[in-house]
Amino acid sequence: MKAMQMSWRLASIAMLTGALVGLGEGWQSQAAIAQSLTLGANFRPNPTTVAGTGGGDRPAADVVETANSPTGPCLGYISTTPHEEVVLETNFSNLEMRVESDLDTTLVISGPGGVWCNDDSGSKNPAIAGAWLPGTYRIWVGAYRAEQVPDYRLLIQDRS
Repeated sequence: MKAMQMSWRLASIAMLTGALVGLGEGWQSQAAIAQSLTLGANFRPNPTTVAGTGGGDRPAADVVETANSPTGPCLGYISTTPHEEVVLETNFSNLEMRVESDLDTTLVISGPGGVWCNDDSGSKNPAIAGAWLPGTYRIWVGAYRAEQVPDYRLLIQDRS
């Protein structure tokens, strides 16, 4: 696969018994990630959109083992299993991941270099932008309230 191409890989929804995801010590996944996306330089379409259903029953700070990140506090409710996985094949100097939803959502991303969280970015929905290293990013779209299950669109845009 060329670095300039984008490929979709849908992961199985089947249960994975004892599969370590590597987020934190002892952290385990009970189900596979719903979708996995690989993006290279000059990916198309730009922005690329992934749709899903977010939320969960655990406080985001408990799942990622941090209450604060460089991009904001780790708020909302998520599952132990990430909602999305994005593999970046190259450095991106100005990449943005933002959520669109009718409900109030949060965004939690774990990848090379750490954990990033955001609650509101100019609206009730979150966004995280900046320089990104190559690697695998696990993404959760959280619900601000525990009882909510938000449908969302995750937009990934190269702004360089």
